[in-house]
Amino acid sequence: MTPCGIDHAASLRALYAIIDLLAQTKEVDEEKVWERIVQKLALALNAESGAYYAFHPSDGSLVLRYVLGEPSAAAKSPGGGLRIESGKGLVGWSILYKEPLVVQDAAADSRFVAAADSPAGLAAKSALVVPLMDRLDLKGAVALVNKRGGGFGEEDLALARAACQAAATAVRAHKLELMMDKVAMRNASVLENLTGGFIAVDTHGRMILANPAARRILSIAPEIALNAPVSEALWNAPQIANILLDALATRKTARRQEISWTFRGQTKLIGYSTIIIQDPQGQVGGAGINFQDITKGGTP
Repeated sequence: MTPCGIDHAASLRALYAIIDLLAQTKEVDEEKVWERIVQKLALALNAESGAYYAFHPSDGSLVLRYVLGEPSAAAKSPGGGLRIESGKGLVGWSILYKEPLVVQDAAADSRFVAAADSPAGLAAKSALVVPLMDRLDLKGAVALVNKRGGGFGEEDLALARAACQAAATAVRAHKLELMMDKVAMRNASVLENLTGGFIAVDTHGRMILANPAARRILSIAPEIALNAPVSEALWNAPQIANILLDALATRKTARRQEISWTFRGQTKLIGYSTIIIQDPQGQVGGAGINFQDITKGGTP
């Protein structure tokens, strides 16, 4: 305990508990995440009540979505809860200026509006408000009312801001993960249903993808697993492996090329094009080849 009475160790433990909660949660509903943050912060900071407000960018207002303590029917109504104009009340001021605040005597503050700042109906004493930011985008606000045993301090505000920032980061990461999963599923579905073959290698020359058509056209055995060096995975089609490795090494692509490939006494004419796989920042992640059996009467 410090001389001023602030238990830094307890604050750190509370923050770690919140971060651990965020790391473990698989909650898809963003509002549920913020409800749990309000609950955890109220417990950690010994607050009588707390609330979560969602930001509506269309008109710049806040909508009350969750109240801890005496439940608010309005907050759970299908059409949304109490709507608060930007600049109205302590929470409205906080979102207007995108600044957190601590008020020791809320009722005496000229910005205070009881309906907006104390939705649980408590006689507000001290108050703490944190605007919820996702990088530069405003997402809402979390407010706590009446710290038991005294008013909120700067240490409380620091803990609340750190917890809310961690939550905003976790929510963004979870949304990104879901989006990437959807994109991956869509791309996998497209590749699985291509009539042509597609094979991709990573920057180390390991085969990371071979769709069913590729395995069929090149007679790739089912036991050939991904992540093997492509020269080993395509031991029966070394020309294809070399084309991929050459594209990876030179960063040059080929379009509408043809090669003759013989396996087990059967010769096929393969038409192919290559691509360089890059992320949105231009970093090379590998190379790919799409191809068809264009032998007269060959595999479709």
